Amino acid sequence: MKEELTQDAMKLPLLISVPHGGYSVPPDIVHRIALDFSDIFPDSDPCTRSIYSFRDEVCYYHDSNIARAIIDLNRAPDDLPPENPDGVVKNHTVMETPVYRQGHRPDSRLIQDLLERYYYPYHQQIAEDMTDPALVCGLDCHSMLEYPPGTDTGENERPFICLSNCGDENGSGEDLDISCPADLINLFADCLRSEFPEEADRIVLNNPFKGGHISQLHGKQIPWIQIELNRSAYLRRPWFDPESLQVNGKRLQYLRHKLFQAILSFCEEAGSMRYLPNQPSLQYHLRHFAPSLL
Repeated sequence: MKEELTQDAMKLPLLISVPHGGYSVPPDIVHRIALDFSDIFPDSDPCTRSIYSFRDEVCYYHDSNIARAIIDLNRAPDDLPPENPDGVVKNHTVMETPVYRQGHRPDSRLIQDLLERYYYPYHQQIAEDMTDPALVCGLDCHSMLEYPPGTDTGENERPFICLSNCGDENGSGEDLDISCPADLINLFADCLRSEFPEEADRIVLNNPFKGGHISQLHGKQIPWIQIELNRSAYLRRPWFDPESLQVNGKRLQYLRHKLFQAILSFCEEAGSMRYLPNQPSLQYHLRHFAPSLL
């Protein structure tokens, strides 16, 4: 009799991290914060917990509801103000808005408490998940401003998607320095170009971002790729109302669908490149566990 396949066996052998999708402020420090939602929204990676919501399709998925302005999970734990005002704890947002009311910046004791509550558990769980020998890759998922902070002209427009592995524009670099092999990140880029052919020339590697702390740290154990999606893909009219900060749900679902199709193609092709262990057919996975994405 044919052995029954379990749902866990059918999940894609990936670890998804979405560290900047939250908007929440811990209740015990709300009185310290100078920001309102209109400040927190653009400082976070808006809607990424919807765009990359593949919790049911991959082996491991992690996100956070805590705002990036409070604890930045993509920074080293000792990357702190005043040496870096944009570190793991921040003095100001990416738009230079002060995070804390005057005289209410956290002291070292409060910083350590925030790290213990929100930062270390996130990274500890990722580290535990990476002991699974079935995993082939981690994807650290973000969005980026259409232009660098403080600029809004076409000549400074960022790419549609930036994939990063701490390498060069070809994904190459010293083996000990890059977070995943060049052929693997180039494979993922090609899969994305197939799903977004109109943006193919604007899907690039390691520019403007080389890869953050998550991919650099955890890429020492398994391959990690950082992905940055340009917010112009969904935070622009007609999909976005800048006054109400409302985003068109159908547009988010469309982006999720296209990204997931690229991820599926990536896993199929990576299997032929011998990056994947023996896995049941991904088409079986699609038919049984993700029929809505077909």
